[in-house]
Amino acid sequence: MIINTEEKNLELIEPLNNSDRPNRMCVSLSDIHLTDGSVGFQNLGHETWDAFYDGIAARCRRYSIKEMTFVLDGDVVDMIRSSKWAESGIYPWQRDEKNEFSRIVNEIIRDIISDKHKLFFKWLRDLPEKLKTDAAVEKVKTVITLGNHDKELFCDNDALTYFYEEGLGIPLGSIEKSERQAIGRMYGDETMFLDTDVAPYLPFYFGDCGFRFFTTHGHWRDKENSRKIKPASGLPGWSAKNGWQPEVWEKLKFSPFFEPCFGDTVAAGVLSTFIYKTKERLLEYGYHDDRLMSILDELDLYRPTYKALIRIVEETHSMRLRKCDHKVIKIIEDTLYECVMNWLSWDFTYTSSPLIRRLFFRIVKIILKLRLFGLEIKGIAALMKILNFFSNWNPFKKEGESYEDMKRFPAFLPEYRHYGFQIHGEGHTHHPLQEDPNFHHEKPSTYINFGTWRDQIVGRKKEGYRRRSILRAFFILDLIDTTKNAKQGERSFNYYTDDIISWSDKSDSFSQKGKYQPHI
Repeated sequence: MIINTEEKNLELIEPLNNSDRPNRMCVSLSDIHLTDGSVGFQNLGHETWDAFYDGIAARCRRYSIKEMTFVLDGDVVDMIRSSKWAESGIYPWQRDEKNEFSRIVNEIIRDIISDKHKLFFKWLRDLPEKLKTDAAVEKVKTVITLGNHDKELFCDNDALTYFYEEGLGIPLGSIEKSERQAIGRMYGDETMFLDTDVAPYLPFYFGDCGFRFFTTHGHWRDKENSRKIKPASGLPGWSAKNGWQPEVWEKLKFSPFFEPCFGDTVAAGVLSTFIYKTKERLLEYGYHDDRLMSILDELDLYRPTYKALIRIVEETHSMRLRKCDHKVIKIIEDTLYECVMNWLSWDFTYTSSPLIRRLFFRIVKIILKLRLFGLEIKGIAALMKILNFFSNWNPFKKEGESYEDMKRFPAFLPEYRHYGFQIHGEGHTHHPLQEDPNFHHEKPSTYINFGTWRDQIVGRKKEGYRRRSILRAFFILDLIDTTKNAKQGERSFNYYTDDIISWSDKSDSFSQKGKYQPHI
């Protein structure tokens, strides 16, 4: 990528104001993935959020914070992981089916906000008043950025309006014209959100010069979860390998991030459909096993998604060794085969894939269709292991983020240096990470990945699985320096992560016939 060192400007960047800036704190996290619960409900409960609030309030009191910014960096709601797509037979990439697509999107967001996660959204709406009462915080700003699992919201104004008004408690009419214009400019047209009946998109990024902080969800670096756009009709093209190019995205109306992508076919087309159909068919057969149902519900927690399908193949193999009901095993394996074959039959699976993968899929489809010697399930497991390998494989990359990659992160680009950014934040990967690259700037640079804020299934050493919760929040303190340290200047600046990894009896086991057995 060619870097232009000429200064450039970004929209919605909070400017630096030294003259009257009080004690401030920024709290960031990402990827809470609030789902409608139809294919597994593994999001954190309100007790966790209450404890998190207690920690925020305590810090606000300790540091006499007057202004707090709360950043949810993408994938707050998850519109992809729902059984409603499979139930209707209309999937996220079938937007031409406008009426049915709109119905599904509106049902999902209403279930998330007004049913499954109404306590969380109440918590979020109440945050400013509670901090004012409990910690004398005068101003609370909540920022939610665009992710890759919430983009269906932006296809339907009614659904996005519901998110704003019922979820966030922000009436459309209360959004200032200047903010609507700024978001419009970010997306390439200052006028696109001026109508007060139109819900503006969520910002693609957030920056604050006082916090020296810039963050964006991170899927702009992921070829599986952004859309490759070919040049056409005088407009430029873009793919993930081109990197950070907001000027190009503006011309494309940010279509690489609003259009459906290959990742949707795996998450909604294969995994969610498999969970929904398998549970439905097992119940029709009259079979219910707490352990198996738990495994199915928890398939959503594997990253990348390919690992979930590998997990279910391993489980059916184990069930054979335990001599479980053959009909149950057949239901699971037949449903998995059906879902994978449907996936390999959809045009969008191929049009959203690069040439080599398209050819590979066509060959795999032919082989699986033959059902030779009953080896199709092993073939599916091999396919998923290959996809999982290549999704993570980079022979030139060491663990973590490479120095060359970090040089291309927007917070560290020379053309944005006039903002004074020191920290680049991301989510998306579900892997908490921090790096300290040396770019020879006046202030040291930090890359922080928030990882995730939810349960995960992780592999144990040697064999087996474990469920644990990953809770990472990132705190930035921008305080008045009361020590009058000349070297430090007028402000005291500090930032840190609050990492919580938790295990529990509840996570590890379930009750079956009065006994506790391994949960997974």
